[in-house]
Amino acid sequence: MKDTKTTTASPATNAAAAASTKTTKKKKKHIFKKKIPQKGDPDYLSPTQLRNRRKRNAKKKGKPPQQQESANTAANKNKSNEDEELKDPSMKYITYPTKTPIVRTATKYIEAVLQSSNSNNNTFHVYIGPLYHWRTVSKLAVRPDATDKNKVAIGLFAENSHSLLPVPKCKAHHPSINKVVEVVTNACHELNVIPYESNTADNESKSEEEMGQLRYIGVNVDRSSGGAQVTLVWNGKSGVEDEQLEKLVGAILNKTVLCKAEAGEEPPMKRQRRRGRRGDNKEESQSKDNVKKPVSSSSNGSNNDSNKVRLHSLWINYNSSWKHSNRIFEYDESCWRHVVGSTSITEYLHFPTTKSEGQKGVANPTPPSYPVPLHFPPTVFRQANLDSFTNIVGRIRERVLQMDEKPFCVELYGGVGTIALNLSDAVSHIVSSDENPNNLKCFQDSVKQLPAEIQPLLDYKQKNAADMVTSESDLFQKCELLVLDPPRKGLEDEVVDYLCKGHCSSIKLLVYVSCGFQAFQRDCDALLASGRWRVEFAEGHVASNSALRLHPVVQNCPLLTVHRFGYPRGGHPFITAYNIISHIPRG
Repeated sequence: MKDTKTTTASPATNAAAAASTKTTKKKKKHIFKKKIPQKGDPDYLSPTQLRNRRKRNAKKKGKPPQQQESANTAANKNKSNEDEELKDPSMKYITYPTKTPIVRTATKYIEAVLQSSNSNNNTFHVYIGPLYHWRTVSKLAVRPDATDKNKVAIGLFAENSHSLLPVPKCKAHHPSINKVVEVVTNACHELNVIPYESNTADNESKSEEEMGQLRYIGVNVDRSSGGAQVTLVWNGKSGVEDEQLEKLVGAILNKTVLCKAEAGEEPPMKRQRRRGRRGDNKEESQSKDNVKKPVSSSSNGSNNDSNKVRLHSLWINYNSSWKHSNRIFEYDESCWRHVVGSTSITEYLHFPTTKSEGQKGVANPTPPSYPVPLHFPPTVFRQANLDSFTNIVGRIRERVLQMDEKPFCVELYGGVGTIALNLSDAVSHIVSSDENPNNLKCFQDSVKQLPAEIQPLLDYKQKNAADMVTSESDLFQKCELLVLDPPRKGLEDEVVDYLCKGHCSSIKLLVYVSCGFQAFQRDCDALLASGRWRVEFAEGHVASNSALRLHPVVQNCPLLTVHRFGYPRGGHPFITAYNIISHIPRG
């Protein structure tokens, strides 16, 4: 019988082995630990989505092979669609738009400012607008298709590049814009229209005429009819006949149906109390039913027209500017040609009159007792999301109506007067201003449609903001309400100096509208550093579904809106700042 040897490990050896095992386990645990997606991440799924996924997986396991194969095919198709959607950066934060980096940065900054200003409310509320089909204005680049240089692709440039991202079915676009993109693309392919080439080393030696024909398209949508106001930006000079351009115009008109000239959306009017018994006002109800709705100008009423794109108007903009220029439109009057349709889109802002009508928490001010028409030809700036912008103007109107007396108002960067005209009954007098020469007629046309007693209270000056503060000292001595609505670059130095150096002692309330958070932050910091301002109130409006800048060089679109109301150190109303932090979605 053999002796059995028993080897006993020392306690120290056992401890070392245990420690080694523990370390290995810890390392493995650390290595294989899966990061859980958080809200706002592209792969994040809500508890309900996770539960539904588990149910689907359970059903698949219990299915026969044939059904399983069918389920796998459907799953692959869905995965393909999901992958396609992930390629579109504007969909990255579609589930939780408030989790975009720019919103987080703005919230952190603004809440700190509110706290330092001893505001009564230090919370920065952000309201989310519609996620799809909200965009009614778009300027899109036309460039050679990546797969076939002789074909046209229409879309937006990726950030910091001239790489075109085609947008044939952009989810942010109003459906009419996507239809116009399809019509123009097909017409260009049929006629072999040459797309404009981005300036690269390969075509540096080419002349402007050799760079291509169609540079951009601009599309504005009439919200009442869905009709598209289309502008073709052509690489050519006005007055020079171009056979290819005329063919393209004809092809587009053949593929669209022209809307009848209309006065825009039905004006918002006060509700009238019903008098008498139900049925007594038959004539009135019949007359309402007989009101003509916007229809196509085609007289034959054929079914083919129902499948065509509704066209509000068609314009040509001749832009033969230098190939290194980022300018989309040439704004000189001689560079515009009105082909067909109405000269401008007429829009109205509809303020929610009750809390149930609007989004919870947004302003519901008393609206003007009369309709306020806004006229938008393609030659002027128009907000891409008028529905969301209505909430912004409503908050400003609500605040102005709280002032003890009707103020004397001056507006800089006023555009066609979208804000000013909707304050016309809340002020003693208003002077709007802007450097775009095309805005003046739009403003005057709106004023002519206001009540006779309101018209003398409204004036307009064709000047830029810097000239206004340096040359209109008499006007600013009377100014009690100042409205600022600058472009993305923010305020000019002259305007900031004016506000910081104490030349504005008469101003009781100021409204600031911006198109870029960095510019707003810079201007706000300067105002606060002057010691004359502090912030009273702030809120945000997410008006788009994107957090990525995709643009045709200078395209801009509002994402986040910030309202600020402030007081001077003395305690009287003194500053209102209102900011749109912008990013450009695809479209």
